[in-house]
Amino acid sequence: MGFKHKEGYGSIFHQDKEGNDSRPDYKGKVTDPTGKEWDVALWKSETKAGEPMLQVRIDEPFKKDQSPI
Repeated sequence: MGFKHKEGYGSIFHQDKEGNDSRPDYKGKVTDPTGKEWDVALWKSETKAGEPMLQVRIDEPFKKDQSPI
């Protein structure tokens, strides 16, 4: 079994986009207050007013035996 964060905590790491701008800038895992683990992806973006922001997506953890939708 790998590392598991305490409830309510996680880690996010910078990602190399490798020439694909649609890939997330950051990815990681968080554990919610119930102990369930989630995959997290973040993209650097900006608001319509030009203010910097991060867009976030949270997903069920990917399992290697899952086929993509």
